[in-house]
Amino acid sequence: MGLLLSAPLVVPALMPWGVQILFALSAFQLRLADRRWGLRPGWKGWISHIRMAPGRLLPFAATAVVAFIMHAEMGDGQAAAPTAILVAAMLCELLLYPLLSHLLNGWQRPRVAAAMMVAIGMCAIVPNGACQNIAQFALGMTTCVFWLRGPDGDLRSAVAALGCAGGAMLLATYAPATLPLAFPTMVASFTLAVAQTSIVRRRFLPWRQTPTHGAGWSYWRHRRSRLS
Repeated sequence: MGLLLSAPLVVPALMPWGVQILFALSAFQLRLADRRWGLRPGWKGWISHIRMAPGRLLPFAATAVVAFIMHAEMGDGQAAAPTAILVAAMLCELLLYPLLSHLLNGWQRPRVAAAMMVAIGMCAIVPNGACQNIAQFALGMTTCVFWLRGPDGDLRSAVAALGCAGGAMLLATYAPATLPLAFPTMVASFTLAVAQTSIVRRRFLPWRQTPTHGAGWSYWRHRRSRLS
């Protein structure tokens, strides 16, 4: 969030890209923190995730304020539109998140992977502004569900995701025309790589009691053993 708000001071043209990353990461973290998949009965079920953590909406408001200041200084077409941020945030929180949570409930990993590919394609073809932010929010949600359905603590998955992110970055660097497709791919892949890395653990090294030779007592020795 600090990097996004400081973008106008360094490279103002990067702020629209930062806004898209904010929507994708916000959706990922929301789906990860929310333990419910179905809607609660009544109209409050549509806002139960907002009532769970209302402070989570502050980054959208702060980003809209910064975008408004940039709009006043730079004019249209050079900064992220504050109305696009607010409208997209309202639609994502009040409509898209409850619908996608209900839709993705029970989906296996192959179907979620297909939905993530569709979201990446939508990010590449929809126009900039509110539609782009909404597509990035959907991408963040499907990316989180794809990660939740995957293996726990698999280093190979983290390396594969990091390689995919690096490949997308190189593709956008040497073929700028592919940026609309490479950027959401890079965001999803790098998010998966960080998430996978956060749960990679060392193998357990259990303690086993082994007697010593020629002694009337035993000691605890740390032995490596392969877990089955």
